[in-house]
Amino acid sequence: MNYWQFRLRVYREYLKQWLDSIKQMSLAIVALFPLALSALVLFPFLAWGVLAESATNNEVWIYTLWGYLLFVYSWMILQRDGILGVEHQLYINSLPVSRSTKDWCELGLSLYGANLFILGPLVIFLVLFKHGAEQVLHLPFSYVIEKLAPAAGLLTLCTYYCIAAVKVRRLPFLSLLILPLLITPWAQELSKIQCLVLWCLAILTERIIPMPMFGIGTWLKGSYRLFFQGDMAYPRAEGLRLVALLLMLIMLRAMFNGVPIDVKSNVASFLSFTSALLMASSLFDTQALCRQYQYYLTSLPVSKFRLQIISISYVMMKALLGLSLIAYLDIFEAQHWALWSLFYVTSLLGILYLPKWFFSLPIIAAVLVFVIGS
Repeated sequence: MNYWQFRLRVYREYLKQWLDSIKQMSLAIVALFPLALSALVLFPFLAWGVLAESATNNEVWIYTLWGYLLFVYSWMILQRDGILGVEHQLYINSLPVSRSTKDWCELGLSLYGANLFILGPLVIFLVLFKHGAEQVLHLPFSYVIEKLAPAAGLLTLCTYYCIAAVKVRRLPFLSLLILPLLITPWAQELSKIQCLVLWCLAILTERIIPMPMFGIGTWLKGSYRLFFQGDMAYPRAEGLRLVALLLMLIMLRAMFNGVPIDVKSNVASFLSFTSALLMASSLFDTQALCRQYQYYLTSLPVSKFRLQIISISYVMMKALLGLSLIAYLDIFEAQHWALWSLFYVTSLLGILYLPKWFFSLPIIAAVLVFVIGS
C-alpha cells in the first residue's frame, strides 16, 4: 500500500465514523423533518442555476452565493480531521515522504471530499466558457466577461474555501459573515463583478491582517465562566447551530423576493419554530457539561435550582447572536417574535422535563397557535 492509498483509507475510515456520529446527533431533527436531508442534497443543484445566471437579481444572487459558500466551507470543516489524518498524525509524520507529496495528497483529498460542490460549478463554467468563446467574435468582450463572471467567481471562491477549510486554521469571519451582511443592503447598487472583487479583497484582508484575540477576562465568573470555557474548548456544536441558522435565514431571505406577503408570513412563522428549537437545543450541551463537572458543581454553595436558572440564562445569552441576525435580515414581524418566544420557552421546558421528547411541547404549542389562529 503506497502513501496515497494509505491516506485515502484513513480519510474513508474517518468519514464513516463521522457519518455515524451525524446520524446519532441528528436523530431528533430527522424525526421532526423527514424531508430535511432530501432538501439538503437538492440545495447545490438549486444554487447552481441561480449563481450561474448573470441576469439573476443581485440580492438573490448574493444571498445564494453566501449560503452556498457557507455550506461548502462547513462541509469541509467537518471533514478536516479526516483529510489531515489527525488521529494518525504521528505515524504520517514519520513516513519518508516529502512535504510536497503530503501537500498534494491533502489537496487531492480536499477536492475528493468536496467532489460535487466543485464539480458542478466547474461543469457550468466550462459550458458557459465554450458558449462565450463562440460569441466573442459577434458580441462585445465586456458583455461576454459579464456573462462569465458569476460562474467564474463561484468556481474560484468555492475552490478557495474548500482548500482553506482544511489548510487555514483561522475562521473567515470577514469574508463569510461580515462582508455579506454589509453588502446585501447595497446589492442593487453593486454589480456582480464588484461584489466578487469585494469578496476577494475581504479574503486577502483576513489572510494578511491577523484576527484580534479576545480573552475571557474577569467579566465572566462562576458557572458562567465554566460554561463559556466548555463551549470554547469544543466549539463544533455551537458552530453547527450557527451555520444551520445562517443557512435557513439566507435561503428564506433570498426566497422572500419572489413570494406574496401572506406566504412570507407563513414562512416566517415556520422559521420562528425551527430557529427557536435549534437555539434552545444548546441547553443539551450545557446540561452535559454540568453532568461532566457534577462533583465540582455540587461542592459549590449553589443550589440545584439556582444552577438550573444559571444554565438557562446562559443559553438565552447565547441565543442573542441568532436573534441579532434575524433582526438584521428583517425577517420577523411582531407576531413572529411572539411566536419565537413561545416556541423557545416551550423547547427549554421540554429539554428540562422531557429530554427524550423535548420537541413535543413546542409542537403542541404550534398546534394550539394554528387552531386558535384558524
